[in-house]
Amino acid sequence: MTRYRRTVIVATLLMLGGCASAPSGTGAAPAVPAPGPAGSATPAPADAAGAFNEADVMFLQMMVTHHGQGLELVRLVESRARRTEVKTLAAAIEVTQDAEQETMRDWLRGWGRATSADPNAHAHADHGGLPATGPEQIAALARTSGTEFETAFLNLLIAHQHNAVEMARVETGAGVHPESLDLARRIDLSRTAQINQMLAMLPSAR
Repeated sequence: MTRYRRTVIVATLLMLGGCASAPSGTGAAPAVPAPGPAGSATPAPADAAGAFNEADVMFLQMMVTHHGQGLELVRLVESRARRTEVKTLAAAIEVTQDAEQETMRDWLRGWGRATSADPNAHAHADHGGLPATGPEQIAALARTSGTEFETAFLNLLIAHQHNAVEMARVETGAGVHPESLDLARRIDLSRTAQINQMLAMLPSAR
């Protein structure tokens, strides 16, 4: 990654991380990956201290899996998309979700729990089901490029981030671990913001 691109990504995170407002539904706010404390793109330091319950564990396990799927998506962008704005958004999402994923894994390890979701779909019924962006969809996206890729990518990532918002809202209603609740709130705000940003990108991607 070039020095210029790193600078653009950091600027995007700081500028957009500070303008996300509380959503009224899934998909209503400005846009960008979840900011950490003081506008940083990095989540709060991994700390397993404090009470937690099974809702916290399931949220983190499912979100780790969900983040992995999202990272697969955004890593296709650099070599396939045309527009700089799509590439910049994807790079910023990669930075944020990579850091969030490692933080969540650290919490789960601290609790002596598995760091990925149970593949049994029935185990996640109370949390809305397993993340839904499958390998077939990612493989199909990887076979496209240019405008076709951008349109398919944006539509797929909008749906993917909608799932993240839904999982985060289940956690804020059922979890008790303070750091996990804070992360869930930030995911709700930032992914809702990303959805709006990507919706605004779609008309010119067609």
